[in-house]
Amino acid sequence: MELDLCIKGRRSVRSYLDRPVPKEVIDGLLNAAVWAPSGMNEQPWRFTVIQDREVIESLSRKTRELVMKSMPFLEEFEAASNSERDMIFYGAPLLIFISVKKSPNPLWRVVNFLDCGLAAQNMFLFAYQEGLGSCFIGYPKEVPEAMPREAKVLRWI
Repeated sequence: MELDLCIKGRRSVRSYLDRPVPKEVIDGLLNAAVWAPSGMNEQPWRFTVIQDREVIESLSRKTRELVMKSMPFLEEFEAASNSERDMIFYGAPLLIFISVKKSPNPLWRVVNFLDCGLAAQNMFLFAYQEGLGSCFIGYPKEVPEAMPREAKVLRWI
């Protein structure tokens, strides 16, 4: 797939088909992630791959509870908290968590956080190329239409 089409075509997908993601595709996602740039080439990321449906559902319930306790003002969570709908992972058949060991240096915490974001973006682009949807990874049931974009240049010197 052409890079330009991949960048412009990828969307955050929150509706998935109930199909397992093949292991070779998961390996490709992880391989794409580790090729992301990182500060001082530290490659600080670690990945947790979760395919077990019961574990995903349990994590969704626990996350929803934590969100409601820490941010009760979010009306959309409050309304959905009374339903069984998975409003956290949206029924995705696969989760890949990216984590990093907490650095004692506040600056490196930020750098590591950004590095994990770069790794995630590589996974999202690879997922799109493979026909997967991603917000968290899954097969898309539908692809949202692109919203307009504009490069907002502060200064051009």
